[in-house]
Amino acid sequence: METISVIVPVYQAEAFLENCIESILHQEDTGYELLLVDDGSTDASPEICDRYAGEYPQVRAVHMQNKGAAAARNYGIEQAKGELLTFVDSDDEIAPAHLQYLRSLRERTGAQIVKSAHRKCTPKQLQKEQASVQETASEALTEEYSCYEGENCLKALLYQEHFMSVPWGMLMEKGLWEEIRFPEGTEAEDMGTIYRVFAAAQRAVYGERTTYYYLQRGSSTMYATSKTRNPAYYKHCRKMLQFVKEKYPDCYPAALSRHYSACCQILSETPLYFSGTRFGARLKQDIYVLSRRVRKDGAGRKQNRAAARLGGISPSVLHLLLRMYYLYQRMQLK
Repeated sequence: METISVIVPVYQAEAFLENCIESILHQEDTGYELLLVDDGSTDASPEICDRYAGEYPQVRAVHMQNKGAAAARNYGIEQAKGELLTFVDSDDEIAPAHLQYLRSLRERTGAQIVKSAHRKCTPKQLQKEQASVQETASEALTEEYSCYEGENCLKALLYQEHFMSVPWGMLMEKGLWEEIRFPEGTEAEDMGTIYRVFAAAQRAVYGERTTYYYLQRGSSTMYATSKTRNPAYYKHCRKMLQFVKEKYPDCYPAALSRHYSACCQILSETPLYFSGTRFGARLKQDIYVLSRRVRKDGAGRKQNRAAARLGGISPSVLHLLLRMYYLYQRMQLK
């Protein structure tokens, strides 16, 4: 049986790290090792990592100077002993069947990348839902899955069809990462990496069962407007466009759709006065120019096509609507 290396980058995570680790230790599949990569935390996280490593033989704790999430993930990849890799964020949790379900999908399909469905919720919502989830886990959960081969793996990612540009929630052959690493010294490193992994894969599978809990907090990166993160996100997207255009031209419309999504997301996270900045003007120019192509791309996301109808007329009005929806989402976390 192939060993799964579960990599958890850890930084200042004392408030939720134990819940994450416990969810991994309660896996039905025991053929795994857990790598806790402490990225120079100054809170109690290093002690928590060492305590679990001392109590459980399948757990290893490694410590490094603070270099960011990208460096921590890269170090985890280099230290991994398993033939398969999966990532879990330190503020998330996984269902007891998570690893077993991913392994079964791989064995059934021979895919190099397998992903389960995830549930986006707050910690309080997860606590309320866990009882009902446990009750239905052994009942009529669907075993349906979607399979993509060749360049369709990359297209599925770029069109955001089941897959997202994040490393968590997936089981991947370690060999896919042989020449790929997260770009260090930058933010939004996921966007600069995952498309390369999908481009290297020959088969990717998405399973309908929900086994990953993507926990939303007010301090989550997703809800943290950053003057450095968003420009980095945009830069990675532009590099992705060039990469796809040169090496996978048939996937270029999908890459344009993904870039459009990124521009909309960045606008949603930024105040309206952002429009007056040079970066804001560049985002709106991209939206205006791409709107016609995105609107007519029948393979694209419905959300993108809907946004493109307005983006081609008034990117500023689109910015206002996106911002209102973003603020509404923030309110739901309180």
